[in-house]
Amino acid sequence: MRIAILAGGSRGDYQPVLAVGRELRERGHQVGVTASSDFAGSIHDAGLDLEEVRVDAMRIYREGTVAQLMTGAGIGQQVAALRHQAEAMAPELARVLLDLWPRYDAVVSTALTFGWAGQLAARDPRRHTLMLFVPALPSTWGDASMFATRPGRSVRNLVDGLRALRPAMAIGSPVAAALADHGVPRGSGARAARHTLGVPTFVAHTPQVIAPRRVSGRRIVLTGYPFRDSPAGTGLGAELEGFLEAGPAPVYAGFGSQSLPQTRAALGHAVEGALAAGHRVVALRGTGLPEAYDERVLFVDDAPHDLLFPRMAAIAHHGGAGTTAEALRSGVPQVVVPFALDQPFFARRVHEVGAGAPPVPVGQTSVEAMRAALEQVRGTGTVRQAALVGARVRAERGVATAADRIEAACGV
Repeated sequence: MRIAILAGGSRGDYQPVLAVGRELRERGHQVGVTASSDFAGSIHDAGLDLEEVRVDAMRIYREGTVAQLMTGAGIGQQVAALRHQAEAMAPELARVLLDLWPRYDAVVSTALTFGWAGQLAARDPRRHTLMLFVPALPSTWGDASMFATRPGRSVRNLVDGLRALRPAMAIGSPVAAALADHGVPRGSGARAARHTLGVPTFVAHTPQVIAPRRVSGRRIVLTGYPFRDSPAGTGLGAELEGFLEAGPAPVYAGFGSQSLPQTRAALGHAVEGALAAGHRVVALRGTGLPEAYDERVLFVDDAPHDLLFPRMAAIAHHGGAGTTAEALRSGVPQVVVPFALDQPFFARRVHEVGAGAPPVPVGQTSVEAMRAALEQVRGTGTVRQAALVGARVRAERGVATAADRIEAACGV
């Protein structure tokens, strides 16, 4: 069967897509993946068919206003900010979607691409599956929805989720308008809602942090996270290996590649807080933080999380879906410094399941706050619980189960 995965986002958004795509290909399917030009190489490297969107998506994100609009806003405003990205990419996205649609038997969409697939399917039906990597569904339960603002069960969680969902649906409006310019009807809100409720949906993440609650009358199906492991023979490099062997397990500190003042300050606080707590540090470059530290700190451009994280004493990160999953799988305690979107949810849930400290949001970090959080996760209770959760995550079959769900939706 010819299956198109309509993907988009950052590097972390593509890693699980590539893992599932490779699994489907190994089962005999032809698999194509949409990708902006800055991620085209990763599609080729995975042996999948590239449906290239000829724009540099991350440059648009960093150099435009999207990243700045994220700062200090509520989740509804943060979601709405992504519309600026969609506006810049809409004409090229419409071209790619119209070109690929007749060539595939089935499509797999994600949270960012679901609306476009629904619009095209209304005119020219295809088997359609929605694969989410974040719990982007409103719920009364705080452990089941990224839009929830309260732990436990609260009607307020549902209200907040419905409020955030409206701007979330509007992300696709520029692309929908571009498709309409090519004669693809946009359809009514009622039809879109019916389509949403009828499409087979699953969340490709671990039930260790996302509870399988009922949403809109359907139980959320969780497959486990589809990890893309490093190829056999991959190493960490001589410099990093030397650093790890030269002393006790260090703390990892990395908050992505955003060079905003808030994330740069947070990384500095994490590094200095770890040093104050007596740790060595492996720090991720990218924020623009000056590397004015002694031999106790090693900066790296990148390192495979599946190889690096299990060798850490603690992991301080931003709470992205993929990074959280890798940190959980490693069995190492975490300190999550959330920035936007789904990150506050994962930060809260990591703490609620006992695998990490209470969240320390970007903008509220300090050297003392990070030192205290890192000292807290050294406690035997957190270390023991993080290891237990890690063992459970490692037992999940996220890639295979996600592929099973897609094949079932495709009638295979």
